[in-house]
Amino acid sequence: MSPQSAFIQLPSAPMQAIYKTTQEIVKSNIPLFITGETGVGKEGVARYIHENGPRRDQPFIAINCGRFSAELLQSELFGHEAGAFTSAIRQRRGAFEVANGGILFLDEVPEMTLDAQKMLLRVLDTARFTRLGGNETLTVDVHIIAATNKNIVKAVAESEFREDLYYRLKGMMFHLPPLRERSEDIAPLVEAFISEFNAEYEKGVTGITREALTRLERAAWPGNIRQLRSSVQTAVALATTDRLESRDFPEIYPEFVQTLISIWQTLPPETQNAIWESLHPETQHTIMHELSTQSPALWQSPQISSALRIDRKREFLNIEDMNQNQILREVAQKRIQQYESLREAAESLDIDIRTLRRHAYWEKSENSE
Repeated sequence: MSPQSAFIQLPSAPMQAIYKTTQEIVKSNIPLFITGETGVGKEGVARYIHENGPRRDQPFIAINCGRFSAELLQSELFGHEAGAFTSAIRQRRGAFEVANGGILFLDEVPEMTLDAQKMLLRVLDTARFTRLGGNETLTVDVHIIAATNKNIVKAVAESEFREDLYYRLKGMMFHLPPLRERSEDIAPLVEAFISEFNAEYEKGVTGITREALTRLERAAWPGNIRQLRSSVQTAVALATTDRLESRDFPEIYPEFVQTLISIWQTLPPETQNAIWESLHPETQHTIMHELSTQSPALWQSPQISSALRIDRKREFLNIEDMNQNQILREVAQKRIQQYESLREAAESLDIDIRTLRRHAYWEKSENSE
């Protein structure tokens, strides 16, 4: 069970209150606006509403509005006709069309451009839209659930988000507290994640020690449920006992990095890759730093180079034969993939969103060298 899967009942008071409210409104078409930090489980709430409401047999479509450029986002939402823009070689249905009859979950809505916000408001008011570059008017019946990790009231006050669209979306507001404020939810989440990854890795882990669970409950978890799930995934994959111990968790056991490095070469490549993908980005960076400074020979080993091979999702680039614009494009695109929204990606590079987009979607012109 991932944080994007069915919303389980959690024992903390705020989550119980949210569960009770969703039970009361699950059969309605009231627009919902869910706020909370990244990884806190906003999509899980949306999926619970879908799976327990009258639209359960219809599509559930999730779109992260911070993942796309202005042009691509409008295409993702509303579709396009062939020739609508340079790369539109064929007709494409958008999220509204695909989700017709079901639920459309729009994550990070403040990242939408004002033009896209205007189009969204028009669809919400009229239940009609046209594909980009098209003339046909399509009718749609979609229940909208919006979400953000941003201060939406501040975004409205600073004219980053249309006030009329905000009031159109906020039929009911939910705020999901960060995991660090509801430690009593950690135990059932850990239990669910152990069950999930036991099956995936064919392990016999039956639970977690009291000491390890206590440490998990005291950890800050900046990545919230998503980070906790990744940590349990890594712990189960590496487990050598039937109960997870403190040393199995990188975020709460400082010596984990050295332990992982010491046993890395004994693991098959597929396990290396699975463990690497499950680690929190900060832990990945720590391991890379350790390998490059303390264990240069290990860094060069076939097993490590296989598991840490450079791809488009990583921060490390082979910049040989690349010009400045190409390097900036690669870095920008990797940050967009790493972070939940364009705003966070831009802030990580200390630039604004417009500059990030310009770098990410730069194309070599015919006259450039």
